[in-house]
Amino acid sequence: MSRKKTKLRKVAEKSQPMDKNVVALLLKDHRSMKKLMASIKSQRATHAKIFSSFKKLEKLVYSHMKAEETSLLHRIQDHKVFEDEANEGVEEHRIHELVMKNVHKLSDKERRVTQIKIFCEFLEHHLKEEENDLFPAFNKYAALSTRKKIGAIFLKRRKDTQRSGKKIGALAN
Repeated sequence: MSRKKTKLRKVAEKSQPMDKNVVALLLKDHRSMKKLMASIKSQRATHAKIFSSFKKLEKLVYSHMKAEETSLLHRIQDHKVFEDEANEGVEEHRIHELVMKNVHKLSDKERRVTQIKIFCEFLEHHLKEEENDLFPAFNKYAALSTRKKIGAIFLKRRKDTQRSGKKIGALAN
C-alpha cells in the first residue's frame, strides 16, 4: 500500500462522526460509492440489482459532486498547487453528469448495464486520482482549521443536494 493511501486511510479512520475535515468527509463518500460500484459489478448482480444500485450511486454522486465543487474545487482552482487537479475534477464531473443522464435514455437493458459499468470504471479512476493526488496535496498545504471550515460547507451542501431520505457516505453517522 502506498504511503499516500496509508496517510489518507488514517485520516478517515481517525475521523469522528462529527469531524468536519473535508478530506475525511470526501473519503466517506468515496467508500460508499465504491461499495455501490462493487454491487453493480458483482457477477451475481441481476439487472434489477444493478439498476437499483446505480440509482443510489447516481444520487450520491450528484450530491457529492455539487458539494465538492462548491466547498473545495472552486475555492482552490486558482491556486497554483491545485489548479490542474481542481479544473480536471470539475470537467470530469460534467462528464459524469452527462453519462448519468444518457444512461436513462437507453431502452435496451443490456446497453444500459454496459453504460453503467463503464461509468463505474470512469468514476473509479476519478476517485483514485483524487485520493492519490489532490487529497494528499490539500492535506499538506491546508491547515486543519481550513479543512474543517471547508468540511462544514461541504456537509451543508451535501444535505441541501441529497435527493433521497437515506443518509449515506458523509451524511451517515
